[in-house]
Amino acid sequence: MPDTRSTFIFSPYRLDPDERHLSRDGDLLPLTPKEFDTLLILVEAAGRVVEKEELIRRVWPDSYVGDSSLARNISVLRRVLGTQVIETLPKKGYRISVPVIKAVATHDLPGAASRVESNEQPPAPESRRAMEPATRWWTRRSRVWVAMTSVVLILVVFRVVGIISAKMTSSAASVPIRSILIQKEGSLDPLDEGFRLARPQGQYPQAIYNRETNGWDRWRIVSDDQNYYFHILSAAERDFALQRDWKLTCVCAVESGAGEADIDLAGKGARFDMEFLQEGNRYFVALVNQLSPDLKWDQKIEFPGAGDVAHPHTYELRYDHVTQTASLWIDGQQAASGYRGYHQFQDDSKPSFTFGTFIYGKAPKGSFVSRRVRFEAQ
Repeated sequence: MPDTRSTFIFSPYRLDPDERHLSRDGDLLPLTPKEFDTLLILVEAAGRVVEKEELIRRVWPDSYVGDSSLARNISVLRRVLGTQVIETLPKKGYRISVPVIKAVATHDLPGAASRVESNEQPPAPESRRAMEPATRWWTRRSRVWVAMTSVVLILVVFRVVGIISAKMTSSAASVPIRSILIQKEGSLDPLDEGFRLARPQGQYPQAIYNRETNGWDRWRIVSDDQNYYFHILSAAERDFALQRDWKLTCVCAVESGAGEADIDLAGKGARFDMEFLQEGNRYFVALVNQLSPDLKWDQKIEFPGAGDVAHPHTYELRYDHVTQTASLWIDGQQAASGYRGYHQFQDDSKPSFTFGTFIYGKAPKGSFVSRRVRFEAQ
Protein backbone atom coordinates (compact mmCIF):
# COMPACT_ATOMS: atom_id res chain seq x y z
CA MET A 1 0.00 0.00 0.00
CA PRO A 2 1.28 3.53 -0.70
CA ASP A 3 2.34 5.72 2.20
CA THR A 4 0.31 8.95 1.98
CA ARG A 5 1.19 12.07 3.96
CA SER A 6 -0.40 15.49 3.92
CA THR A 7 1.29 18.84 4.37
CA PHE A 8 -0.50 22.17 4.62
CA ILE A 9 1.10 25.17 2.94
CA PHE A 10 0.05 28.75 3.62
CA SER A 11 2.96 30.75 2.25
CA PRO A 12 5.57 31.19 3.63
CA TYR A 13 4.59 28.61 6.26
CA ARG A 14 4.42 24.83 6.05
CA LEU A 15 2.56 22.67 8.60
CA ASP A 16 3.37 18.96 8.82
CA PRO A 17 0.74 17.13 10.94
CA ASP A 18 2.69 13.83 11.02
CA GLU A 19 5.95 15.35 12.23
CA ARG A 20 4.03 18.05 14.15
CA HIS A 21 6.30 20.72 12.71
CA LEU A 22 5.58 24.30 11.72
CA SER A 23 8.28 25.83 9.56
CA ARG A 24 8.99 29.00 7.64
CA ASP A 25 11.41 28.82 4.72
CA GLY A 26 12.77 25.59 6.20
CA ASP A 27 13.26 26.96 9.74
CA LEU A 28 11.24 25.27 12.49
CA LEU A 29 9.03 27.51 14.64
CA PRO A 30 8.49 26.30 18.22
CA LEU A 31 4.90 25.68 19.40
CA THR A 32 3.54 23.85 22.42
CA PRO A 33 1.35 20.78 21.68
CA LYS A 34 -1.87 22.69 22.40
CA GLU A 35 -0.78 25.66 20.28
CA PHE A 36 0.04 23.28 17.41
CA ASP A 37 -3.33 21.52 17.78
CA THR A 38 -5.15 24.87 17.66
CA LEU A 39 -3.34 25.90 14.47
CA LEU A 40 -3.85 22.49 12.83
CA ILE A 41 -7.63 22.63 13.35
CA LEU A 42 -7.79 26.12 11.81
CA VAL A 43 -5.58 25.15 8.88
CA GLU A 44 -7.57 21.98 8.19
CA ALA A 45 -10.71 24.12 8.05
CA ALA A 46 -9.02 26.13 5.23
CA GLY A 47 -10.95 29.36 5.72
CA ARG A 48 -14.08 27.96 7.34
CA VAL A 49 -15.00 29.65 10.63
CA VAL A 50 -14.27 27.33 13.56
CA GLU A 51 -16.38 28.13 16.59
CA LYS A 52 -14.68 28.66 19.94
CA GLU A 53 -16.61 25.77 21.48
CA GLU A 54 -15.39 23.39 18.78
CA LEU A 55 -11.79 24.49 19.20
CA ILE A 56 -11.90 24.10 22.99
CA ARG A 57 -13.58 20.69 22.69
CA ARG A 58 -11.00 19.37 20.23
CA VAL A 59 -7.86 20.90 21.76
CA TRP A 60 -8.78 20.00 25.37
CA PRO A 61 -10.98 16.89 24.96
CA ASP A 62 -10.43 15.53 28.47
CA SER A 63 -10.62 18.68 30.58
CA TYR A 64 -12.66 21.83 31.06
CA VAL A 65 -11.03 25.16 30.27
CA GLY A 66 -12.38 28.66 29.73
CA ASP A 67 -12.09 30.96 26.71
CA SER A 68 -8.91 32.48 28.12
CA SER A 69 -6.84 29.34 27.43
CA LEU A 70 -7.92 29.37 23.78
CA ALA A 71 -7.36 33.13 23.54
CA ARG A 72 -3.78 32.71 24.81
CA ASN A 73 -3.11 30.10 22.13
CA ILE A 74 -4.49 32.42 19.44
CA SER A 75 -2.40 35.30 20.78
CA VAL A 76 0.78 33.18 20.65
CA LEU A 77 -0.01 32.01 17.11
CA ARG A 78 -0.50 35.61 15.98
CA ARG A 79 2.90 36.55 17.39
CA VAL A 80 4.46 33.66 15.44
CA LEU A 81 2.52 34.03 12.17
CA GLY A 82 1.62 37.72 12.14
CA THR A 83 -1.59 39.39 13.18
CA GLN A 84 -3.32 39.05 9.79
CA VAL A 85 -3.15 35.25 9.41
CA ILE A 86 -5.83 34.37 11.99
CA GLU A 87 -9.07 36.35 11.89
CA THR A 88 -11.41 36.77 14.85
CA LEU A 89 -15.13 36.79 14.14
CA PRO A 90 -16.83 38.26 17.25
CA LYS A 91 -19.30 35.90 18.92
CA LYS A 92 -18.45 33.19 16.37
CA GLY A 93 -14.87 32.00 16.38
CA TYR A 94 -11.68 32.09 14.35
CA ARG A 95 -10.51 31.26 10.83
CA ILE A 96 -7.39 31.26 8.68
CA SER A 97 -7.57 34.33 6.45
CA VAL A 98 -4.91 33.29 3.90
CA PRO A 99 -5.10 30.62 1.17
CA VAL A 100 -4.23 27.10 2.36
CA ILE A 101 -2.92 24.40 0.02
CA LYS A 102 -3.07 20.75 1.04
CA ALA A 103 -0.17 18.87 -0.54
CA VAL A 104 -0.45 15.07 -0.55
CA ALA A 105 2.74 13.05 -1.09
CA THR A 106 2.41 9.36 -2.01
CA HIS A 107 5.45 7.09 -1.69
CA ASP A 108 4.95 3.85 -3.70
CA LEU A 109 7.21 0.88 -4.27
CA PRO A 110 9.96 1.24 -6.95
CA GLY A 111 8.52 1.09 -10.44
CA ALA A 112 4.94 1.74 -9.33
CA ALA A 113 4.74 4.96 -11.32
CA SER A 114 5.30 3.11 -14.56
CA ARG A 115 2.54 0.62 -13.77
CA VAL A 116 -0.17 3.30 -13.69
CA GLU A 117 0.67 4.65 -17.12
CA SER A 118 -1.95 3.91 -19.85
CA ASN A 119 -1.01 1.76 -22.90
CA GLU A 120 -4.02 2.79 -25.04
CA GLN A 121 -3.34 4.72 -28.27
CA PRO A 122 -5.42 7.78 -29.23
CA PRO A 123 -8.11 7.07 -31.83
CA ALA A 124 -7.56 7.97 -35.52
CA PRO A 125 -8.98 11.29 -36.78
CA GLU A 126 -11.83 9.47 -38.61
CA SER A 127 -12.80 7.64 -35.48
CA ARG A 128 -12.81 10.87 -33.49
CA ARG A 129 -15.21 12.52 -36.00
CA ALA A 130 -17.56 9.52 -35.83
CA MET A 131 -17.55 9.65 -32.04
CA GLU A 132 -18.26 13.40 -31.71
CA PRO A 133 -22.15 13.32 -31.85
CA ALA A 134 -22.36 10.48 -29.37
CA THR A 135 -19.80 12.18 -27.17
CA ARG A 136 -21.78 15.42 -27.05
CA TRP A 137 -24.97 13.49 -26.21
CA TRP A 138 -23.20 11.57 -23.48
CA THR A 139 -21.64 14.75 -22.13
CA ARG A 140 -25.06 16.41 -21.77
CA ARG A 141 -26.49 13.34 -20.03
CA SER A 142 -23.44 13.18 -17.78
CA ARG A 143 -23.79 16.82 -16.71
CA VAL A 144 -27.45 16.32 -15.77
CA TRP A 145 -26.61 13.16 -13.86
CA VAL A 146 -23.69 14.79 -12.05
CA ALA A 147 -25.82 17.79 -11.07
CA MET A 148 -28.62 15.61 -9.67
CA THR A 149 -26.16 13.40 -7.84
CA SER A 150 -24.41 16.45 -6.34
CA VAL A 151 -27.68 17.81 -4.97
CA VAL A 152 -28.50 14.48 -3.33
CA LEU A 153 -25.00 14.18 -1.87
CA ILE A 154 -25.14 17.72 -0.46
CA LEU A 155 -28.45 17.00 1.26
CA VAL A 156 -27.07 13.77 2.71
CA VAL A 157 -23.91 15.49 3.94
CA PHE A 158 -25.86 18.27 5.65
CA ARG A 159 -28.03 15.67 7.35
CA VAL A 160 -25.08 13.60 8.53
CA VAL A 161 -23.15 16.67 9.71
CA GLY A 162 -26.18 17.87 11.65
CA ILE A 163 -26.53 14.50 13.39
CA ILE A 164 -22.83 14.32 14.22
CA SER A 165 -22.78 17.93 15.46
CA ALA A 166 -25.76 17.29 17.73
CA LYS A 167 -24.10 14.21 19.18
CA MET A 168 -20.82 16.05 19.74
CA THR A 169 -22.59 18.96 21.43
CA SER A 170 -24.47 16.56 23.70
CA SER A 171 -21.27 14.70 24.50
CA ALA A 172 -19.35 17.94 25.23
CA ALA A 173 -22.10 19.14 27.55
CA SER A 174 -21.75 15.96 29.61
CA VAL A 175 -17.98 16.33 30.17
CA PRO A 176 -17.45 16.91 33.90
CA ILE A 177 -15.57 20.01 35.06
CA ARG A 178 -12.26 19.11 36.70
CA SER A 179 -10.82 22.60 37.11
CA ILE A 180 -11.38 26.26 36.20
CA LEU A 181 -8.73 28.74 35.08
CA ILE A 182 -9.71 32.18 33.78
CA GLN A 183 -7.06 34.87 33.57
CA LYS A 184 -5.85 38.14 32.11
CA GLU A 185 -2.14 37.90 31.41
CA GLY A 186 0.41 40.70 30.86
CA SER A 187 -0.40 43.23 28.16
CA LEU A 188 -2.48 40.87 26.05
CA ASP A 189 -5.76 42.50 25.12
CA PRO A 190 -8.44 41.18 27.52
CA LEU A 191 -10.87 41.05 24.59
CA ASP A 192 -8.60 38.41 23.03
CA GLU A 193 -8.65 36.43 26.26
CA GLY A 194 -12.40 35.99 26.46
CA PHE A 195 -13.28 39.10 28.49
CA ARG A 196 -15.81 41.77 27.58
CA LEU A 197 -15.56 45.51 28.24
CA ALA A 198 -18.48 47.07 30.07
CA ARG A 199 -18.27 50.50 28.37
CA PRO A 200 -16.56 50.17 24.97
CA GLN A 201 -17.29 53.81 24.18
CA GLY A 202 -15.53 55.10 27.28
CA GLN A 203 -11.88 55.80 28.03
CA TYR A 204 -9.99 52.58 28.13
CA PRO A 205 -6.93 50.58 27.87
CA GLN A 206 -3.30 50.88 27.07
CA ALA A 207 -0.48 48.37 27.06
CA ILE A 208 2.33 49.59 29.32
CA TYR A 209 5.98 49.29 28.32
CA ASN A 210 8.50 48.00 30.87
CA ARG A 211 11.94 49.62 30.40
CA GLU A 212 13.56 47.01 32.62
CA THR A 213 12.47 44.03 30.49
CA ASN A 214 11.99 45.79 27.13
CA GLY A 215 8.48 44.39 26.85
CA TRP A 216 4.83 45.28 27.33
CA ASP A 217 3.82 43.46 30.50
CA ARG A 218 0.92 45.44 32.07
CA TRP A 219 -2.51 46.65 31.04
CA ARG A 220 -4.09 49.95 32.07
CA ILE A 221 -7.80 50.76 32.20
CA VAL A 222 -8.93 54.37 32.79
CA SER A 223 -12.36 55.86 33.39
CA ASP A 224 -13.93 59.13 34.52
CA ASP A 225 -16.78 57.09 36.08
CA GLN A 226 -16.35 53.33 36.21
CA ASN A 227 -15.32 50.72 33.67
CA TYR A 228 -14.38 47.09 33.92
CA TYR A 229 -13.71 43.87 32.05
CA PHE A 230 -15.82 40.86 32.88
CA HIS A 231 -15.98 37.15 32.09
CA ILE A 232 -19.30 35.35 32.57
CA LEU A 233 -19.15 31.99 34.35
CA SER A 234 -21.50 29.22 33.31
CA ALA A 235 -23.89 27.74 35.87
CA ALA A 236 -21.73 24.61 35.90
CA GLU A 237 -18.58 26.65 36.60
CA ARG A 238 -20.34 28.53 39.41
CA ASP A 239 -21.60 25.30 41.01
CA PHE A 240 -18.13 23.75 40.72
CA ALA A 241 -16.49 26.78 42.38
CA LEU A 242 -18.98 26.70 45.26
CA GLN A 243 -17.94 23.13 46.08
CA ARG A 244 -14.19 23.71 45.86
CA ASP A 245 -11.51 25.91 47.30
CA TRP A 246 -10.68 28.70 44.87
CA LYS A 247 -8.20 31.55 44.55
CA LEU A 248 -8.58 35.04 43.11
CA THR A 249 -5.19 36.58 42.26
CA CYS A 250 -4.37 40.14 41.21
CA VAL A 251 -0.83 41.33 40.40
CA CYS A 252 -1.81 44.97 40.12
CA ALA A 253 -1.66 48.57 41.31
CA VAL A 254 -3.89 51.64 41.43
CA GLU A 255 -2.65 54.88 39.82
CA SER A 256 -5.57 57.07 40.86
CA GLY A 257 -9.04 56.59 42.28
CA ALA A 258 -9.66 52.91 42.82
CA GLY A 259 -9.19 49.52 41.21
CA GLU A 260 -10.97 46.25 41.83
CA ALA A 261 -10.84 42.51 41.23
CA ASP A 262 -13.84 40.41 42.20
CA ILE A 263 -15.62 37.11 41.76
CA ASP A 264 -19.43 37.08 41.93
CA LEU A 265 -20.87 33.59 42.55
CA ALA A 266 -24.40 34.89 42.13
CA GLY A 267 -27.51 32.93 42.97
CA LYS A 268 -26.06 30.43 45.42
CA GLY A 269 -22.95 32.26 46.57
CA ALA A 270 -21.66 35.66 47.66
CA ARG A 271 -19.65 38.32 45.86
CA PHE A 272 -16.04 38.81 46.98
CA ASP A 273 -14.24 42.07 46.15
CA MET A 274 -10.63 43.14 46.56
CA GLU A 275 -10.34 46.90 46.11
CA PHE A 276 -7.23 49.06 45.82
CA LEU A 277 -7.71 52.64 46.96
CA GLN A 278 -5.83 55.93 46.63
CA GLU A 279 -6.47 58.57 49.27
CA GLY A 280 -4.05 61.42 48.57
CA ASN A 281 -0.59 59.97 49.19
CA ARG A 282 -1.92 56.92 51.03
CA TYR A 283 -2.88 53.57 49.50
CA PHE A 284 -5.09 50.82 50.86
CA VAL A 285 -6.25 47.28 50.13
CA ALA A 286 -9.85 46.69 51.20
CA LEU A 287 -12.37 43.85 51.36
CA VAL A 288 -15.87 45.13 50.58
CA ASN A 289 -19.06 44.33 52.46
CA GLN A 290 -21.31 47.13 51.12
CA LEU A 291 -21.49 49.24 47.96
CA SER A 292 -24.70 51.23 48.42
CA PRO A 293 -25.67 53.78 49.58
CA ASP A 294 -21.99 54.17 50.52
CA LEU A 295 -18.87 52.03 50.50
CA LYS A 296 -18.14 50.02 53.61
CA TRP A 297 -15.29 47.66 54.25
CA ASP A 298 -15.07 44.32 55.97
CA GLN A 299 -11.38 45.15 56.43
CA LYS A 300 -9.24 48.00 55.12
CA ILE A 301 -5.46 47.70 55.27
CA GLU A 302 -2.99 50.48 54.50
CA PHE A 303 -0.32 49.22 52.14
CA PRO A 304 1.90 51.69 50.19
CA GLY A 305 2.72 48.99 47.63
CA ALA A 306 -0.86 49.15 46.32
CA GLY A 307 0.26 52.18 44.30
CA ASP A 308 3.50 50.70 42.91
CA VAL A 309 2.68 50.64 39.18
CA ALA A 310 6.25 49.84 38.09
CA HIS A 311 6.44 46.74 40.29
CA PRO A 312 2.90 45.54 41.08
CA HIS A 313 2.50 43.38 44.18
CA THR A 314 0.59 40.10 44.38
CA TYR A 315 -2.78 39.99 46.15
CA GLU A 316 -4.76 36.80 46.68
CA LEU A 317 -8.16 35.93 48.04
CA ARG A 318 -8.04 32.27 49.10
CA TYR A 319 -11.46 30.72 49.65
CA ASP A 320 -12.17 27.77 51.97
CA HIS A 321 -15.41 26.11 50.85
CA VAL A 322 -15.80 24.34 54.21
CA THR A 323 -15.93 27.57 56.27
CA GLN A 324 -17.21 29.59 53.26
CA THR A 325 -14.76 32.36 54.10
CA ALA A 326 -11.82 33.91 52.28
CA SER A 327 -8.46 35.14 53.55
CA LEU A 328 -6.38 37.95 52.02
CA TRP A 329 -2.71 37.34 51.24
CA ILE A 330 -0.24 40.03 50.13
CA ASP A 331 3.01 38.83 48.57
CA GLY A 332 2.55 35.41 50.17
CA GLN A 333 1.83 36.73 53.68
CA GLN A 334 -1.63 36.49 55.24
CA ALA A 335 -3.06 39.95 55.92
CA ALA A 336 -6.73 39.23 56.77
CA SER A 337 -9.14 36.33 57.24
CA GLY A 338 -12.81 35.50 57.86
CA TYR A 339 -14.13 37.46 54.85
CA ARG A 340 -17.62 36.22 53.85
CA GLY A 341 -18.28 38.57 50.93
CA TYR A 342 -21.58 40.39 50.38
CA HIS A 343 -24.72 40.24 48.18
CA GLN A 344 -25.40 43.72 46.75
CA PHE A 345 -25.97 44.21 43.01
CA GLN A 346 -25.78 40.51 42.21
CA ASP A 347 -27.32 39.19 39.01
CA ASP A 348 -28.43 35.64 39.75
CA SER A 349 -28.25 34.69 36.07
CA LYS A 350 -24.71 36.00 35.52
CA PRO A 351 -22.00 34.82 37.89
CA SER A 352 -18.85 36.60 36.73
CA PHE A 353 -15.15 37.32 37.18
CA THR A 354 -14.42 41.06 36.94
CA PHE A 355 -11.60 43.60 37.17
CA GLY A 356 -11.58 47.33 36.48
CA THR A 357 -11.51 50.86 37.87
CA PHE A 358 -13.75 53.63 39.24
CA ILE A 359 -13.49 57.15 40.61
CA TYR A 360 -12.94 57.35 44.35
CA GLY A 361 -12.37 60.14 46.81
CA LYS A 362 -11.15 63.39 45.19
CA ALA A 363 -9.52 61.75 42.16
CA PRO A 364 -11.09 63.00 38.88
CA LYS A 365 -10.61 59.61 37.28
CA GLY A 366 -9.83 56.03 38.12
CA SER A 367 -6.74 54.37 36.66
CA PHE A 368 -5.87 50.74 37.35
CA VAL A 369 -2.93 48.68 36.12
CA SER A 370 -2.71 44.87 36.09
CA ARG A 371 0.06 42.43 35.24
CA ARG A 372 -2.08 39.37 35.94
CA VAL A 373 -5.65 38.80 37.12
CA ARG A 374 -6.66 35.18 37.62
CA PHE A 375 -9.49 33.06 39.01
CA GLU A 376 -8.82 29.37 39.54
CA ALA A 377 -10.64 26.49 41.20
CA GLN A 378 -9.70 22.81 41.48
